[in-house]
Amino acid sequence: MSIRLKLLLLGLATLVLPWAGCRYAREMETALREGEQGSLLSVAQTIAASLQGRTDLLYRQPLPLQSPDDAQTDENTKPEVDEKPSPYDLRPVLLTSQPFLDGYVEEWPQNKPGWHYYTHGQHRFGLMAGVFERMLYVMLEVQDEHLVYDTPGGSPLDPSTFGDRIWIGFEGQDGRQHQVFVAATGPGSVTARRIVTGEYGQLTAVTETRIVGALQPTSQGYRLEMRIPLSMLGEHFGVLIDDRNQRGADPVSYGTLRSDDLHTVGRLVVASPELPLYLKQFSQPGLRIAISAPEGRLLAQADALSVPSALGPERGILTQFYRRFVDRPGTRLVIDSKADIYNREHTKVIGSLEVSQTEDRWLALRDRALTHMLNLTLVISAIAVIATFIFAASLALRLSRLRAASESALTREGLVTTFPETDSSDELGDVARGFSTLLHRLNEYTGYLRTLAGKLAHEIRTPLTIVRSSLENLESEGVSPSARVYLDRARQGTERLNGIFIAMGAATRVEEAISNAERVRFDLVPVVKAAADSYRIAFTERAFATETPDEAVEIEGAPDLIVQMLDKLVDNAVDFSPTGAQIVLRVRLEPQFAVVEVDNPGPPLSASIRDRLFESLWQSRKGDSDDNRPHFGLGLYIVRLIAEFHSGKAEANSLPADAGARFTVYLAR
Repeated sequence: MSIRLKLLLLGLATLVLPWAGCRYAREMETALREGEQGSLLSVAQTIAASLQGRTDLLYRQPLPLQSPDDAQTDENTKPEVDEKPSPYDLRPVLLTSQPFLDGYVEEWPQNKPGWHYYTHGQHRFGLMAGVFERMLYVMLEVQDEHLVYDTPGGSPLDPSTFGDRIWIGFEGQDGRQHQVFVAATGPGSVTARRIVTGEYGQLTAVTETRIVGALQPTSQGYRLEMRIPLSMLGEHFGVLIDDRNQRGADPVSYGTLRSDDLHTVGRLVVASPELPLYLKQFSQPGLRIAISAPEGRLLAQADALSVPSALGPERGILTQFYRRFVDRPGTRLVIDSKADIYNREHTKVIGSLEVSQTEDRWLALRDRALTHMLNLTLVISAIAVIATFIFAASLALRLSRLRAASESALTREGLVTTFPETDSSDELGDVARGFSTLLHRLNEYTGYLRTLAGKLAHEIRTPLTIVRSSLENLESEGVSPSARVYLDRARQGTERLNGIFIAMGAATRVEEAISNAERVRFDLVPVVKAAADSYRIAFTERAFATETPDEAVEIEGAPDLIVQMLDKLVDNAVDFSPTGAQIVLRVRLEPQFAVVEVDNPGPPLSASIRDRLFESLWQSRKGDSDDNRPHFGLGLYIVRLIAEFHSGKAEANSLPADAGARFTVYLAR
């Protein structure tokens, strides 16, 4: 981890202050929520108490009471006795929007408890009812393997034209039983009809325009969606299905009507139309009041949750940003309280009241306190972080200068002893001065090593000459054959030592030759071709090819140095290429340089050694070469010196597909 990042993290530690403020805001929010929850419970209990015993206000018709077996009794209490609730009772749900009458269920509630299912042998249908404003909506889902339509254009009272029919029976406001039937000749809108007896006993099918609906076939039967005004309905309601396998056949009748006289057997338990008006007098912005039946079915509600209250939460950008850190995940934005509604004797629950409220009130108080506190702490933290960041950036910049100076201290020309930050009086200045002293001493030692080879060659040349002359004099004397073996070995050793001294002094001689060389204008192409011809004679086990342009390539320099450079490159190529390989000498032109290339079909160059090949006294050979010649890593160093003398550079790369190595020398034109 960098020092800049460490200092930045240290500055960010001041953000513990906003974190503590967020924790305090959460605790304050909890206290406000508990207080608001208690207040909301009191409101719910007050409204529930005002509805105690008001069955007439909750329901259009009286609720069915429990049977004597189900009622709880004691010795001093006589239970209320009435008919037992029938399984055929229809309890519509409260719809939040008006369904579109098309025979599809997508606009209806998708909860299964809203459905009532009725079976008769293998026959089965489901029924869901809902109330929106003053309309009753009914959805029938009938399982029928063979849907039979009425004969199109036929008389609705002619038995031979009858298909599948649905009968709707209900008790009107006058207490009389009424029946209508729905018969469809195809998918789409359907017409409800009621049978009327004329003055002379004739029967007529009259269209009931107040009841509208639509029928749609399904994979298992069909669906029928209808709308009926509540003003037509009384206490009872039922449905009967006439299922026929073909037109005019005798039907299989089943449902919630008596099949003999089509009279209803179940109640229609609907909320009173005055109940929503009663709840609206308690409605406030940000408040929702809902009343449900004992079984959980919603009867009525007054919903003003989406209406903003006078004391709403702040909408500033900072406030919205702060709330992301304070609001707990999964926290509901609405709180609610419930209270049961009892009958007059307080012995039976006739409904349940739920009051819900948004969090606008205490969120406004919390947000105002939180915004003021966090603004102050964030300003302080920002100042601390910015100051720390500026200091860290300055420190990182100084360290980057030291790193760049240390990385560029070693150059081809030697060591750079000057170092930045040496004038600083802090710890970084001490480090810079220490590095500068170290580089200065290392440069002196490196200079000594550069001249050591020439000094050794000069100092040892005289003793070596004495040894060579003594061996020559000894050879002229008569020696035994066994002694001559040792004499030959001594002569070979002196020859090898002489080769070592010649190689050690080569770089010094080249540097002297370069400094004394005279620049002339010459054509590079014939120089390369003449050198290639001599290499063909000298290295018969290799093939040499030249690639040169047709026009002249003139440069300003020393031809002798160019030939010496080619000697080093070709000598290196011969050492690393197999017998019979072809070495290519190439000359090509670039806008500012004349380029000389030597392709060596030997091993490719690894990336780790390419940048060091042209350094002094560095070599990549493993052990001694096969020709027993001494190698000190000076050949390619001499190539670099000659290239720099001609204002150019030398580089090495692998051939395509790792087919060998290519040494390239750029010579300024």
